[in-house]
Amino acid sequence: MYGTHPFYMAKASDDTWFGVFHNLAAAQDWDVKNNEDSTVSLKTIAAGGMADIFIFFGADPNELTAQYHTIVGNPVLTPQWALGWHQCRWGYHNTQALIDVVGNYSKYQLPLDTQWSDIDYMNNYEDFTFDPVNFAGLGDFVNDLHSKDMHYIPIVDAGVAVRSNNPSYTDGKDKQVFIKAANGEDFVGQVWPDDAAFPDYFAENTQSWWGNWLT
Repeated sequence: MYGTHPFYMAKASDDTWFGVFHNLAAAQDWDVKNNEDSTVSLKTIAAGGMADIFIFFGADPNELTAQYHTIVGNPVLTPQWALGWHQCRWGYHNTQALIDVVGNYSKYQLPLDTQWSDIDYMNNYEDFTFDPVNFAGLGDFVNDLHSKDMHYIPIVDAGVAVRSNNPSYTDGKDKQVFIKAANGEDFVGQVWPDDAAFPDYFAENTQSWWGNWLT
């Protein structure tokens, strides 16, 4: 998930193009010399795992870029509102705090496109829930943002609370969506809800399970 995507392109002597993509999530040091030798040197640490090196050939840079995207995936067209001003922090403990923040932006004529909530909006730090007491009226607040052509984003944690009365957990357990420990049982870690299981996004049912609970 984390790492660099070093990818370079160069023009060959016959006017065709070639590109090299070095896929390795380890520390790397690239040295490009645009001299008469046109050398590219790469140093990387040995403990970074196996490296994948892809070499592309084509008539022009556009053709190479298209090949590169078959490896790393296509770019996503970002919605215009996502490029605007977003307000987010931990510590908004109730709906009124969110209302006050948005109100102050308007009061001082500051632009705001999107208001976020950190996971303190949740009910006992359970994903896909909100605190019905402290965040009563949250739906009305979100509808009001939408009426002003603004947006709301609630942060969703990767750790799903391991509780017998948490329906998203029991549903996920039944569908075998969580990362397994060496003994074959669901791996349980300690995060915000204390005991938590973590979705395995390579598992067969995870995408539909996660999407269903987001909906």
